[in-house]
Parts: sequence; structure tokens; C-alpha cells
Amino acid sequence: QSDMQSWEEQSQGAIYTVEYACSAIKNMTDSTVYFKSIDSLLKHAIAMKDQLNTAQGKSTVAPQAKNPPASS
Repeated sequence: QSDMQSWEEQSQGAIYTVEYACSAIKNMTDSTVYFKSIDSLLKHAIAMKDQLNTAQGKSTVAPQAKNPPASS
């Protein structure tokens, strides 16, 4: 009977481990949607930052181009 109880405990432990692993995999799979959304938002933010940097670069370069360097 002791062997049977030990086998039952080991089996229940293995079942719990498998269920826990399956739950973790399901949660990771379900979170894919959120990671894709985050990825999209990051790409959009980077593109906007690049646009701002480009626009700021043009606005700081433009006035300098209007004023020629002073000749001595």
C-alpha cells in the first residue's frame, strides 16, 4: 500500500507539473497579441522620433543657410 501511495503522489505531482506547464504556454500564446501591439507601438514611436529629428534638423539648418557667413 505504501508503494501505491507513493506512486499516486508522484503521479499527482507529474500531472500538476504538466498542467502548470500547459497553463504557462497558453498564457504566453495569449499574450502574443499584446506583444505585437507593443512592437507596433514601438516602431511607430521610433518613426515619429525620426520624423521629429529630421524636422528639427531642417529647421535648424534652414536659418543658417539664409545667413551667409560674414566675410572679413
